[in-house]
Amino acid sequence: MDLPRQATLATVYVNASDRVHGKPIYRALVEAARSMQLRGASVFLVDFSYGSHRQIHDAKNEYLSFQIPVVVEFVDSSPRIAALLERCDAWITEGLVVTRRVQVIRDTASDESSPASQSVTSSVSSQTPQLESEPAMRIEGAAQRLCIYIGSSDTYHGRNLVSVIVEECRKLGIAGATATLGVMGFGKNSRIHRAHFLGLSEDLPQKIEIVDQPEQIARVLPILNELIQGGLMTLEEVHVVRYLHDPSG
Repeated sequence: MDLPRQATLATVYVNASDRVHGKPIYRALVEAARSMQLRGASVFLVDFSYGSHRQIHDAKNEYLSFQIPVVVEFVDSSPRIAALLERCDAWITEGLVVTRRVQVIRDTASDESSPASQSVTSSVSSQTPQLESEPAMRIEGAAQRLCIYIGSSDTYHGRNLVSVIVEECRKLGIAGATATLGVMGFGKNSRIHRAHFLGLSEDLPQKIEIVDQPEQIARVLPILNELIQGGLMTLEEVHVVRYLHDPSG
């Protein structure tokens, strides 16, 4: 089922050690979303945080104990998100659940046979020349947040897609792009992917976040539509309190 243009993003903050029915809550949430045929789910580890107990958790030092927070994200229509949260409400005895409205810019399944995944000469680079000098950048007030959900093994002309997207955003003078690797999730094909021990992993979910002025986001969207053959892009209005960039620093 394709997503409506106006959708809801639900973010659930729980602890990796929290369990329900004998399994981690984050896994139970992903499996529930899949069984209810939601568009997808992504699970991300949190590096450094504290919660209601005011206890600081550091993923780098506490990974083996699993006493670290995780963030689970779902994007779908408001009724389907509401139904999922109602079904899972009793599971979350401690944590935080946040929902917000987003605009769906792109929602496609990956196509490994697409020419974009083959090793040919890229045409994007010629459209976005490298900036030789950067003026001081200041962003405050109304802006937009663009989120791109793809797979960690996705490629564009033989190169890692995440790296290509970040580089193209830089060439366009976008304020910044942040990529986060997930540990579990599923997409439009409903196949669950998860990280494994000993460094082994499948095609894990990966999120790229871009925050900039609306005119800058409008500039990068056509490039992203060419780069991304399968994935999800959402857009939401945000208010930037402070962003300063000094190119001489």
